Amino acid sequence: MDDRRLGATGRLDGTAVFTPVPDGLAYAESGLMRFGPYRGMATQSYRFELVGPAQALVRFADGRAFHRLDLGTGIAAVTHDCAPDRYRGRYRVVSPSRWVLHWLVEGPRKDLRITSLYLRD
Repeated sequence: MDDRRLGATGRLDGTAVFTPVPDGLAYAESGLMRFGPYRGMATQSYRFELVGPAQALVRFADGRAFHRLDLGTGIAAVTHDCAPDRYRGRYRVVSPSRWVLHWLVEGPRKDLRITSLYLRD
């Protein structure tokens, strides 16, 4: 069933871990996802290839480019085309231990708004 018709909302509670690797940082997240009637574990991983001060090329786990990230001002707008849908993101560093990521995903297959809050332990 199309979750857009359900007006489904979701939540994922879990952990995100950055691990140093030779060219930057490996990122892995996992947690319990609740989306509409769905309940289950969810995972995602990326690689942040550092390309300059406060700048990274973010890649999917398989090496494909996701987006370029420049946090030099503490705020960054990013896009990713996942044809036929488009992801538009906005990173905002709130403090050294807190940042927020908003995604607007639009297209014929997806219609999502995702907000993630990251807190350092």
